[in-house]
Amino acid sequence: MNTPPPSSSPPAQPSARLGLAIASFVLGILGLLASLVLVGGLLGLVGLILGAMHLKRRTGRNGFAWAGIGLSVLSVLASIGLGFVYMPVIKEAMKKVREMQGQVARQLFTDPDFAKWQGQAAPDFTMTTLDGGKIKLSELKGRRVVVDFWATWCPPCVAEIPHFVRLRNEVSTNELVIIGISTEHAPTLKAFVKKQGVNYPIAMAEELPSPFNDVQGIPTTFFIDAGGVIREIAVGYHDFEDLKSHALTNSLPAPPL
Repeated sequence: MNTPPPSSSPPAQPSARLGLAIASFVLGILGLLASLVLVGGLLGLVGLILGAMHLKRRTGRNGFAWAGIGLSVLSVLASIGLGFVYMPVIKEAMKKVREMQGQVARQLFTDPDFAKWQGQAAPDFTMTTLDGGKIKLSELKGRRVVVDFWATWCPPCVAEIPHFVRLRNEVSTNELVIIGISTEHAPTLKAFVKKQGVNYPIAMAEELPSPFNDVQGIPTTFFIDAGGVIREIAVGYHDFEDLKSHALTNSLPAPPL
């Protein structure tokens, strides 16, 4: 009677076969505990993958794997649920950070000469839009005008873009004109405009007159009333309500030339 040859490799030990299942179980517990700080979702996701890998091997001992998968699913769901709870808090914290950035910018870059321009007629200049069109500031008289100096690499500037987009949607172009001015290359600006859905003209300008050429920090936004008078010069990030309030302020009579 022939006996089968001995196997060249020893059978896997139970501890080795249960490695993925135990790892899934442990990660599920850790994920559930860490879900309060939203990190648990990542741990649970890894635990879910390891548990599934163990079940796929069909080792016959699946208790730890199923327990790990269950705990991992709970940790992921808990993290998602708490994410919705924390979201307003996170948004408020981000808003506070942007406001602090704006305060720092105002402290560092506010030109003291800007104050003397409030209530004065805005000097005329011509801008070239991304599509090659020309906009002359003096030709916009009769409508309120917002001129925002910004750049795509400036986080506070980018954070204000949705506010200007919303303002453009809420107020007719017959009442308010919004123009963004940047010194960046046209391809960079066009890609940003397309991605962010910017719905107002982005332009470039050379040989700007004072006070427009006195801008030291961005974002810097000029609010010009329907009479062509500079009503406000805002440096740094501002929230939507502030921008809207400045943009829709009542017009002053234009001062004599």
